[in-house]
Amino acid sequence: MTFANQEVLEFYKALPFNYQQSAADQARAIRQRNSLAAYPPLIPYLTPQARVLEVGCGTGWLSNAIAHYHGSQVLGIDFNPVAVERARAVAEVLRLGSEFRVEDLFQFEPERPFDLVLSLGVLHHTDNCQVGVRRVFEHFLAPGGHAFIGLYHRYGRLPFLEHFQQMQAAGADEAALFARYRRMNPQLRDDVQARSWFRDQVLHPHETQHTLAEMLELIDESAMELVSTSINRFEPIESIQRLLEEERGYRDIALERLREDRYFPGFFLFLARKKDTLSRSSGLQ
Repeated sequence: MTFANQEVLEFYKALPFNYQQSAADQARAIRQRNSLAAYPPLIPYLTPQARVLEVGCGTGWLSNAIAHYHGSQVLGIDFNPVAVERARAVAEVLRLGSEFRVEDLFQFEPERPFDLVLSLGVLHHTDNCQVGVRRVFEHFLAPGGHAFIGLYHRYGRLPFLEHFQQMQAAGADEAALFARYRRMNPQLRDDVQARSWFRDQVLHPHETQHTLAEMLELIDESAMELVSTSINRFEPIESIQRLLEEERGYRDIALERLREDRYFPGFFLFLARKKDTLSRSSGLQ
């Protein structure tokens, strides 16, 4: 059984997310900027010995950056052959050993579990995000391993969507929507890449939005434990209650960014650890 969405597949075949003019351009971008700097909790786990799986790797920008900067053993899977072809081409330009396969995440069965599983901005585009998260936790991850997942946030995402929906209702065409997006997100200078981001975040045919509170239930049910989250900027978690109160403020942040004409993705990340056998059997955390 699969919860992969075929309309989403066709959408990304037309133009995958974060696609640039050429594989050489994408390789150059990886060399010029280490995108992993935005994810500090990952760095301790990106060793040359680590076995890393990226679920929904797209054009491979994250997988190839991990292989390039940290030398980890990386496998990226995606159901879009167009994106996988580009990911392989970038790896070839950079002379990396990262591997990419066309796979349906709901049917993929790894030969053995991974130390680190990443899935950023993918599972909310399936027909059942919760099942996708459970699959990452329970089928892909080794005991003691870590999962790093990024999802659209229910409170933080909706003001952005509502803004563009109101523009469309007022008669704005795609060119006007794109121009607005470019003003809000000016750092995307590559025209093809900017178009891929715009389509992904404004014109996407299917997405769901989620909260950390919702994910905490899945974390607990799957014998995982929360390590850190972007909700509090990956700082130590002293109180779950305070953390969830902070997450409820995401809508206010999103509305403020709109007033300031600034881009806010309405996106959150969390790192969770799979408890080892001893912890699960003894009840230790």
